[in-house]
Amino acid sequence: MSTAFRFPEGFLWGSAMAGHQVEGDNRHSDWWAYEQAGRLPFRSGSACRHLERYEADLDLARELGLNAHRFSIEWARLEPEPGQCDIAALDHYRRMVAAMRTRGLEPIATLHHFVAPAWFTDRGGWLAADAADRFAAHVERVAAALAGEIRWWLTINEPTVYAKHAYVTGDWPPCVHGQWLASLRAMRAMAEAHRRAYAILHTHRADAQVGLAHSTPYVVPADPRRITDRLAARARDYGLNGLLFDLIGRPARRWLDFIGVNYYCRTVVRWAPRGRAVLLGEDDLGPRPGEARRFSDMGWEVWPQGLTEVLRALARHGLPLLITENGIATEDEAVRRAYLAEHLGALAAAVGAGLPVVGYLHWSLIDNYEWALGFGPRFGLFEVDYATQVRRPRATAADYAAVVRANALAT
Repeated sequence: MSTAFRFPEGFLWGSAMAGHQVEGDNRHSDWWAYEQAGRLPFRSGSACRHLERYEADLDLARELGLNAHRFSIEWARLEPEPGQCDIAALDHYRRMVAAMRTRGLEPIATLHHFVAPAWFTDRGGWLAADAADRFAAHVERVAAALAGEIRWWLTINEPTVYAKHAYVTGDWPPCVHGQWLASLRAMRAMAEAHRRAYAILHTHRADAQVGLAHSTPYVVPADPRRITDRLAARARDYGLNGLLFDLIGRPARRWLDFIGVNYYCRTVVRWAPRGRAVLLGEDDLGPRPGEARRFSDMGWEVWPQGLTEVLRALARHGLPLLITENGIATEDEAVRRAYLAEHLGALAAAVGAGLPVVGYLHWSLIDNYEWALGFGPRFGLFEVDYATQVRRPRATAADYAAVVRANALAT
């Protein structure tokens, strides 16, 4: 195989998923409660039945030659009521981690992926005074049981995205609309929770690698010649990409061993003189001179070179970078294959430039419940027939496996 670029030895190649999106019947969670109450448009139900099918799904990862797998440990399963511990649920995750190990997959565990116990949200969620204490107790429970088998940890997935959907757009539990200050308070609480979790995990395992998964769109002004567009883009970029590090505390290496990078798209921003748009601008989704713009089924703009630029910006923190999510929602497999090829090319450019990237996890191994959008968006390397629960490999899976097995991009 002739190659244009070879990745470093030991590079992590993997896939990613989140418990509530694939496991099914997460009955003690806030999402389940809101789904059943009709406060969300779609019910997760049995999802992909990954709770019972996890070994077969992990076999799919092994068949692709992957050496890492990101998953979430569902807090609502472990602590269905305040202070209670469901030992059977804890044992389930022990078995899952053991199954990953026997298949040569490095477990990368997420401790909060948008979902919490229903009682936690009922008591105020991330706005409650004891939110960080409650989360720390969850982390302590998991670390005591699993730190010996798990080295890589993501404390919280995409705090900025959660805060927006939970307290501004209001389409995720607790479904609060237009409360920007509440969203900031929630982010502050999650930052404190991360710091607490960081200390706990290192207490249980000195060589633990603890980070969080940060949503990092590539933000640019619609017209770089206009100062108003440049200022709006700068404000948006800080709110989405920079603010979180200020909340956690700088220097970042004090509270992070690595940065988890979730990259999907470019965000083009134009100034608009009304409401909050004065500061943050509005998304510019229309045609732009000289550009043929491409969008996923989620309405996210495909911009592969943005991955290189985001990694370049994050490298200034002086920490290893792990791409914890990257993929596309599409029904067109040619589009998916192109997306993967182009983004792996951008990844190679970043690694070739000396940026400290240690791995790439594709979102997602299988199709899943896409939150308030239900089962419509398709991200998986493997298609899921939700009626029969049959998994079928997509062409992109073979493309990814070829790169993984060679640890290189072909010319």
